[in-house]
Amino acid sequence: MRTKDLILETALKLFNKNGYNNVSTYNIAEETDISQGNLTYHFPTKKDLANALAKNMIDEIDLLILSVDPDFALTKLYKNFAYTFRVNLKYHFFYMNYSQIVLNDENLNNYFLQNDANRKVLLKKMLTALESNGYLKKDTIIHLNDQLAETINLMAIYWVPQSAIYHKSKTQNELIHHHLNLIFLLFKPYLTKKGQQNLTAISSLPINHTPPILITEN
Repeated sequence: MRTKDLILETALKLFNKNGYNNVSTYNIAEETDISQGNLTYHFPTKKDLANALAKNMIDEIDLLILSVDPDFALTKLYKNFAYTFRVNLKYHFFYMNYSQIVLNDENLNNYFLQNDANRKVLLKKMLTALESNGYLKKDTIIHLNDQLAETINLMAIYWVPQSAIYHKSKTQNELIHHHLNLIFLLFKPYLTKKGQQNLTAISSLPINHTPPILITEN
């Protein structure tokens, strides 16, 4: 493994385990078994590490969710959200410190603003496909695309710390199921009979259909 990748892997492990504010670049260098100078050559500051990890997270999410096939169905949307939530948990330190990290990094702030704009475009493609394929009532939810995207984004940002406070006893799978159900409440009023039947069927799907992800627990 390249030194740069090893540093990021170690940083993610320590940030998740000990908390972002409790980990220094010295701790990461020591755990990686490299010199402080070697680490700062690749990542001059801890902010640079958080920036790189946040972008890796988005890239990881994009591996699955960007494709909108002609036969796009609620099942695929459900799988997209389930996969995204698993990746969120993999990088849970980021969401526990979201405002601190993003607001203190102009580059990352701008990156997330652009990503938000891209996600609104993507969601509209998904909604249009779901409407065309008979899962959504025509000329309803698509008009609420931007508001729906912002609501989903709010949940995506804050569901990890919310879970740490209010759902400590739940397993990771239970947490994902719980928040999937909350997100799909947004879609229920706009579903056709076909959509309602499909949602009933997929709500019982196991969520381990996504690629295995190593999650470091606190």
